[in-house]
Amino acid sequence: MKETYVQNTQFITLLILIYVIGVWFEPIVYLLFPFVFGMFGLKKRFLELFITSFWLLILSDYVPVSGATFADLKFAKTLKPLIPIFLFGFYFINRDKFPSVSKLFTRLIPFFLIALIALKYSINLDVGIKKYISFVLMYFSIPMFVNYLHISYGEYFWKLLFTFIIGMLFIGILLGIFIPEIGILSGGRFKGILGNPNALGIFLNLTFILWIVIKEFNLAYFSQKENLFIIVVILVSLFWCGSRNGMMSIFLFYLTYRFVKIHWAIAVVVVISVIVFQDLIFSIFIEFLKFFQLSDYFRVDTIEKGSGRKVAWVFAWQEIQKYFFIGGSFGHDENVMRPNYYWLERLGHNGGVHNSYLSMWFDTGVIGLVFYYLSLLINVFKSLGSNYIGLAFLVSILFNINYESWLVASLNPFTILFLIILTIFVEQLNGFASEMDSQNLDIINVEN
Repeated sequence: MKETYVQNTQFITLLILIYVIGVWFEPIVYLLFPFVFGMFGLKKRFLELFITSFWLLILSDYVPVSGATFADLKFAKTLKPLIPIFLFGFYFINRDKFPSVSKLFTRLIPFFLIALIALKYSINLDVGIKKYISFVLMYFSIPMFVNYLHISYGEYFWKLLFTFIIGMLFIGILLGIFIPEIGILSGGRFKGILGNPNALGIFLNLTFILWIVIKEFNLAYFSQKENLFIIVVILVSLFWCGSRNGMMSIFLFYLTYRFVKIHWAIAVVVVISVIVFQDLIFSIFIEFLKFFQLSDYFRVDTIEKGSGRKVAWVFAWQEIQKYFFIGGSFGHDENVMRPNYYWLERLGHNGGVHNSYLSMWFDTGVIGLVFYYLSLLINVFKSLGSNYIGLAFLVSILFNINYESWLVASLNPFTILFLIILTIFVEQLNGFASEMDSQNLDIINVEN
């Protein structure tokens, strides 16, 4: 990983420069970033274009804490709509160089058609159209670029991508230690480079899954020291942020993954058992935490109350009845929840729906909900073949999104990670011969 940083010194320096200008000289970045982003595309530097897109999405999730005005990254939120436009635009210009359209996208076409019809019922049509276009373009472009970069760069792409992700997480830890007013919330919970601790938990879950999948499919090799560094960064971030959803999602993924290594049928039985006996398991888990005096750390009182989410879920279910079959288009969940923030907060809830199933139902109705998750199941089950790690991925994700609504959005650092992992499964990406990787690496070094 150290070599990867050294080989990309100029690129890293450029990202740091954009960050500095965006924070301290904000007006300039609105000219600089589109120029740099566009030059990457025009020069066919699609690897840098892709990593920069990911980087901007991470920055856009950041929410400055009180008093940290110098860390205001609103420029990232303003600029991120350029990502799907630029990615699709440069794909279209160079479409002869890209592989055929991913099945990940084509299997979602029925869902996209329902989401398009739902725009007719949008409360805010302008927002609905923008979110719809963004969603479609990201689900089209990300698989295309991942497949292209895998074919073009092989192991180098995967090593650079994961080195970048771990590097960002490590920066978050450094912020928490040396500049806590940026990396830690006023209540004492660590959030690192993400907007809040729960967002960091989602990101860590997807990062952990990607790490295992990369190794399982031989997409990149990590030395013993690199693997140790990776797991330390993930675990320190995970336990410091205290995200219960993140911890449980990672645990479910790893548990299912280990059983899958024995036999896929055993993993299925375990998963079904967890679903059937979840109330009993939950009660045992609560008593376990109390016995070992971990109640305060895991905020047991809020677990039992659902962290206020039950209030939002009941309200959301009532509102869904008005748009039951088709939905009110993308952003409809936000349009309904925001005007009711005040009284929902008084009932103990802060935020939105916090459930991707309900949010998807809000936006695309029960028909869109069925089409989306049916396509997800098809994409995963069709890719199983001789490797059933996709089952572990599915279990973890389906649990995780039960408490967060990130899956209905497209311009966040979670959806892009989700699509990268899903593309590996759907396109059956596997490791390249070392000779091909070295040739690609030589080409990259010449270009740099």
